[in-house]
Amino acid sequence: MSRFAASLAVVALLGGCAVAPVTSPPTPPDDVAALEHWTASGRIAIAANGEGGSGSFTWEQRSEATTLSIRGPLGAGAMQVSSDGQSVAVTDSNGRRLDDAQAQGLLRQRLGIDLPVADLRYWMLGVPAPGSPSSVSDAAEAPRRVIEQSGWHIGYDTFRAAAGVSLPERFTATQGGVRLKVVVDDWRIGGAPGRGP
Repeated sequence: MSRFAASLAVVALLGGCAVAPVTSPPTPPDDVAALEHWTASGRIAIAANGEGGSGSFTWEQRSEATTLSIRGPLGAGAMQVSSDGQSVAVTDSNGRRLDDAQAQGLLRQRLGIDLPVADLRYWMLGVPAPGSPSSVSDAAEAPRRVIEQSGWHIGYDTFRAAAGVSLPERFTATQGGVRLKVVVDDWRIGGAPGRGP
């Protein structure tokens, strides 16, 4: 895919994902950060180094164990990223498993970015990751919340009520020339559906 065509694909995905905003404010960070068992699924678009692509994802969090299945961005095909909160492993579509430095290298090669899995676990919930400096600001209009952390700017446009808390539905994380757009179509907290009837 040419850079121009890839960029058009990213623009088309991002432009076609408009949803009605949720008017309730984000849940206070302490309440959301306490969630240990959840699943999110939806769409992802990545633009990096003049190239872009889009695909779908499913994120399963079980305490410290992360399993992220990604299908499609930048021609990556299917891959599964797993982490115990300290180390990262990647299994590609051929069943090849790579650990730590090799795993990060494969992610960089396939996605065009260093995927901050440990921090992204918390950014998915709309809260900063513990252990490093951050700033959080909320507003009545989009972006409803902005997190600045580890050189990343994360802006949240809409939130969705799920199991009594407000969770991100659409956000964008940027760092330098890297842009990661996430649209969550479904949240499940402790096995409960996040969309409602």
